[in-house]
Amino acid sequence: GVARASLERAGEILAERGVQVSYGGHPDAGSALEAELVRMEAELEAARLLMLKAAWMADDARPNSMEASMAKAKAARVANAITLRCVELCGPAGYGEDELLEKWARDSKILDIFEGTQQIQLLVVARRLLGKRSSELA
Repeated sequence: GVARASLERAGEILAERGVQVSYGGHPDAGSALEAELVRMEAELEAARLLMLKAAWMADDARPNSMEASMAKAKAARVANAITLRCVELCGPAGYGEDELLEKWARDSKILDIFEGTQQIQLLVVARRLLGKRSSELA
């Protein structure tokens, strides 16, 4: 969603300013900017894989509350971090009023609230991992 779109838009903005980003080659051979973009891509992929695992478990009629909570917490955190970092990397071009990057960064803040705060999601995970009830973790 917003994280993928932000990465793509940031790439466009950077290219317009003459910054070429290459994802090929050895990780140590690239610039700090390339390393940052690769790190964000990896985080986004990790969130996507958690979501796919939770969905697969649901489709297979297996209990997945822990995996779903992990995916929700990770995806919200990653989306927020990526959208904000893309705005920062693009500088003034990233936060103009008519620029979508700025809007996506604001929109990503609500993801944590819509799906239950990260703290709540992490409590669900802790409860499952530790075999405790909610009242025992408060």
